Amino acid sequence: MIGLDAKQVRSASLNEVAEVLSARGKDGALSYEQQIALDHAKKFALSDSKYETAKKSMEELKVLQPSTITSVLNVMPKNEPSLRQVLAGAKQPLDDELVGKVFEIVKKASV
Repeated sequence: MIGLDAKQVRSASLNEVAEVLSARGKDGALSYEQQIALDHAKKFALSDSKYETAKKSMEELKVLQPSTITSVLNVMPKNEPSLRQVLAGAKQPLDDELVGKVFEIVKKASV
């Protein structure tokens, strides 16, 4: 099983997925599923600068876990109800003001 003896477990951004799979794919050794994942990551990943800026802005809020920040930036919800669904995985109550701040960060990153 993949990851059984992993030393660290964390969420990967689409940028990281694209980077890793591109490096592996230089030999042409990607499986069908990996190629689909690479195509998806390239299509939907933010630029590195936008990703880092949005990530730092969300970290400054000091309420979201790193895995939640990665999930939000991978999904890039288009409206607040969609954002609330992504944030539901955070398992912590988030008030309307915080959701609004996170959504503003997402909107800035998507432009």
